[in-house]
Amino acid sequence: MTMQRQFLWSMAPLVVVTVVNIFSVPLFFRFLGDERYAVLGYVATFSGMFGLADLGLGVAVGRYIGVALGSDDHASVREYWATGNLIAIPLVACMALVFSLVGVTFGHKWFNVSPANEGLLRACFFAGGFGLFLEYYGQFWNFLLQAHLKFKFIGALKTGTSLLQIIPSVILAWLTKNPLLIVLWSVFIGLVQLGLLVWHARRRLNLGFDLREARWVRAREMAAFTGKTFATLIASSLLGTIDQVILGRLAPAADFANYKNCAVNVGGRLQGLGFAIMGPVAYNTSHAVGGGRGASPAAIYNETFNFVFGWYLLAAVWTAVWHPIALRLWLGEARALQVAPMFTPIIIAFCLTGIATISAAQLGPLNRMGMAFGFKLAAGLLLMAGVYVGWHLGGMVGVVYGFLCSRVVFLAQDLYVIRLVKAGGWLAVRTWLTVAGQCLVGAGFALVYLVLPQNSLWVLPFAVLHGVLVAVWLLRHRLGQLVPSLAGIFPMRDRPAVKSVSNREP
Repeated sequence: MTMQRQFLWSMAPLVVVTVVNIFSVPLFFRFLGDERYAVLGYVATFSGMFGLADLGLGVAVGRYIGVALGSDDHASVREYWATGNLIAIPLVACMALVFSLVGVTFGHKWFNVSPANEGLLRACFFAGGFGLFLEYYGQFWNFLLQAHLKFKFIGALKTGTSLLQIIPSVILAWLTKNPLLIVLWSVFIGLVQLGLLVWHARRRLNLGFDLREARWVRAREMAAFTGKTFATLIASSLLGTIDQVILGRLAPAADFANYKNCAVNVGGRLQGLGFAIMGPVAYNTSHAVGGGRGASPAAIYNETFNFVFGWYLLAAVWTAVWHPIALRLWLGEARALQVAPMFTPIIIAFCLTGIATISAAQLGPLNRMGMAFGFKLAAGLLLMAGVYVGWHLGGMVGVVYGFLCSRVVFLAQDLYVIRLVKAGGWLAVRTWLTVAGQCLVGAGFALVYLVLPQNSLWVLPFAVLHGVLVAVWLLRHRLGQLVPSLAGIFPMRDRPAVKSVSNREP
């Protein structure tokens, strides 16, 4: 399976969830109201701060398994997996317990909720602890399958379970108006997903819990890498969502809901597409480091950057031009006016972060976790400063521009990896030609505002035409392959797609 196919399978769940969220977010606002919907956002924000639940062990185990697979050392694969699994189970369980205790005790004191909803928030935090365990221990099994390049199964599973989580959650919100039941449903879906991951690993890879295969020497071998990964996760978990933590304290619940559940929700989905491709990038790079036949780290970086850059650029330019009508159709006119000033800067910021996931995914396999920690820490500290200063200078609008400014750290990370592996990326001429071309197209379509109001429904055909034309251009080579008669219009000029280096998936 080529890397591009791995990308598509990894991105499929995010694409499906994004489409479903177009319809589900307005319904959640309508059925739950601002404050009760904000309760779900508070639990999700606090859960994000526990991204260190496995102390970085899952990333370390996945990296060492990938390198071992690259050298066809399957005995070591089993030992790495068993050792990590033996440590992970009690570790993640303890972190889930801490999450529940801290959330129940202090959550209502930090986040802005009315006295009537304090008990509800406590209950959601208690139930969220079970969800945290299932999410992060399930992620441990997900790393195992990714190391074996089983992206097709993972993509199909996550797509199905995401739909099973979101659609019934909307129905529960409609029938009960109770966010606690939505959290409990998410816990149940997490249990189902974990069970299917374990079943697939046992059936296809002949790997179960295998605790008897654990070896102390493997734990010591992974210790240094795990420590660096843990430090990176601390920076990411505690500082990655610090904007939401600060706003949960400072901003009213309605403003927080608009920021978290509208602007950051969409931006996070776009960034999630970048997170989705981290698996193929990281594990193909690990196989290459282990000596597997296939692409070099530079070729993997270039393949991935060229694959995603045009789409992220389209998202940023299209949003900058057409967000008034898009938000009106999505959220209604009143809420659209509240969200619009913060929407475009947030989308651009998340697009930059999504592109930076390529370099972040290669830092681990290249054993540069110290640099990964430095970049995460710098980005988090700059985000904290930007949000705090922005709030006091310009309220919610100041916050989003402070957020955007903090992304300069990830541009520096990209340039570091590009120089390290001798890739193209931001330094390639074609990148800036693409920027110039899309900006000119966006500016041309924006001329429609000379004769029509920005939120007029009459601009909708122009917005659709803009998106379709650029999308067709980005898909030109694929269209040339699918429709032979178009091959003369869209000739293949790019290098062949990078193939997975080993362990092909049917």
